[in-house]
Amino acid sequence: MNEQDIRSIHDGPYKLVFVSSGGGTKAISDLLKVPGASQTILESYIPYSRQSMDEYLKIQPSYYCGLQTTLNMAVTAFDRAKKLAPECDPKHLLGVAVTATLSTTYEKMGTHRFFICIQGFDATHVVSHYLTKGKRTRESEEEVVSECLKRLIGIVSGLDVELPELAQELSYEVVSAKQEWHDLESHHIDYITKSGSPTKLIFPGTFQPFHKGHLSIQKIAEEKIGESATFEISIRNVEKTLLSYYEIEKTLDQFKAGQNFVLTNSPKFVEKAAIFKESTFVMGMDTLIRLFDPKFYENDQVMQSNLNVFIDNNIQFLIFGRQIGSQFMTLNDFLIPKEFKDRFSGITEQEFREDISSSAIKREEEENRVPA
Repeated sequence: MNEQDIRSIHDGPYKLVFVSSGGGTKAISDLLKVPGASQTILESYIPYSRQSMDEYLKIQPSYYCGLQTTLNMAVTAFDRAKKLAPECDPKHLLGVAVTATLSTTYEKMGTHRFFICIQGFDATHVVSHYLTKGKRTRESEEEVVSECLKRLIGIVSGLDVELPELAQELSYEVVSAKQEWHDLESHHIDYITKSGSPTKLIFPGTFQPFHKGHLSIQKIAEEKIGESATFEISIRNVEKTLLSYYEIEKTLDQFKAGQNFVLTNSPKFVEKAAIFKESTFVMGMDTLIRLFDPKFYENDQVMQSNLNVFIDNNIQFLIFGRQIGSQFMTLNDFLIPKEFKDRFSGITEQEFREDISSSAIKREEEENRVPA
């Protein structure tokens, strides 16, 4: 990308927050060198250490250089842009993120790769690329990352540019936002479903990815309750960032015909209970422990008020065991307050135990990918 292209970006209406870890910093340097950068760049941040990344995302990623982490960074950057430029049309704000693991002074385990995500009001743009080890120096790998990054910013900004042609396959996907997703985010609607009305058995989760453990839980829960399950995915999670449009689409695409699902903007169970009254919720032991942990509430009064919502809306819970530290815990290992005890029933370890981690599955997928 030449200087005139960068000038065109600066002359346009778009403003961005840039966050990078492991590579892509040359791109921000190139943008800053051209006059007018203050019209485009709201903020640049480099969370290089793991501690810095954890603090930036407010979670500990399972993989620091990966697509999921880059998506989370881009959404966080987009939210930051909205705070820094409240007077700007949200359609002209961008969260730009890159993670990379490139050549260095020692032999790295795994592939050399980079991910670029741009989150905007209208779409999520995703670029991923796996490099061949030993083919380029650190400087030339950084040049590849930065050139891809600058060009993607140009594409999103409306410039007539293309991503560079590389010897290895470069993946580029765009997922456009649907109006109903905007309506859900702004709380104009409670939920979205493409599979009929929600049933009275609600199975909340991120389902990233949807795996055989979820199917086993579904089968057992349906047999216990005598009702078909509705999978519930919230676009906003208590401990994670808002989902990108890319994540929403990929998550929903996993469900097959005949599998009920609803998309909500209700990360907390107290919010879910107000929408899906007189329902039974599937819940893991880790979530149950947090539900009764005072540190997740402002004070005891707020905690009691939230828990009373389950009584007011006649909510039941079906609890599945989870590995918590060194112990596999079930409902029998936890003391439920007397006034709520009859709302909780548990599945024994003999009935269900599958130690499957969605994070581990995603980590394995990242590690096993090779350059095309």
